[in-house]
Amino acid sequence: MGAWRLRGLSLWPLVLTLASNGLQSAVLMGEKATFHPVPVVTLDGHSGSGKSTLARLLAERLQWSWLDSGAWYRAVSWATLEAGADPAQADSVLAVLSQMNLQAGAHGSVLVNDRDPALVLRTPAVDRAVSDVADHLTVREALNQRMRAMVDAPHVQGVVADGRDAGTVIFPNASLKVFVQADPEIRLRRRLAQYHSAGLEADENQIRKSMQSRDLRDAARGDSAPQALPGFVILDTNVLNVEQAVGRLLQLCESLSSPRENSSADDPTSSPKP
Repeated sequence: MGAWRLRGLSLWPLVLTLASNGLQSAVLMGEKATFHPVPVVTLDGHSGSGKSTLARLLAERLQWSWLDSGAWYRAVSWATLEAGADPAQADSVLAVLSQMNLQAGAHGSVLVNDRDPALVLRTPAVDRAVSDVADHLTVREALNQRMRAMVDAPHVQGVVADGRDAGTVIFPNASLKVFVQADPEIRLRRRLAQYHSAGLEADENQIRKSMQSRDLRDAARGDSAPQALPGFVILDTNVLNVEQAVGRLLQLCESLSSPRENSSADDPTSSPKP
């Protein structure tokens, strides 16, 4: 999978200072601060940048929950196709979404009405539909609300979320925000490997054109376009291996802790742990 490298190290003290105790100030975003009950780390980037692989491994190391926002969009796209609805029509997609019970499953999976559709989320049909579904602002807003609710689950001690706009739109006040960057050809090789590992046939030229088309559509999505805003750490995944990149992320996360973990220590009436 290509080597990876971390740029923007000068941003580390700034990010970690603002992220004290897992609660980041919204000063960098110019927004009113809203705080999450648990620390949230976001990994943004284009398709094939490696953000999902890093998010999965980081969540495993931290023993936090992983939110793969792309899988949620693919789940909605798959359900739309299953219902015979048109992914290009926002009202049709919203009608399907309103009937869906979406929940985060184990290891970043998403459950649709208690069913795990993981094996069909990477098919060419879903690939074609997901861009249409993600184009709809009303659909994105509705889905973002459902994903944000994940931080309120009592069993969640922290969240690692990845996506094109995980740190800019879904969790703009995340504890730590990272932009995962990779060259187009490396992204293509990773996407091909993803298809092969899932046992799916993949045409290199077709996938290259599909990724180029998605990049153009993503760039036209305004605030939801993949972008490294002030306050992001840039992780260039071209020249470090996966383990080295995860190690850098773990270094960045060292100062983050959950308010839930600290609540008993802050409460003078709480009983000491045995």
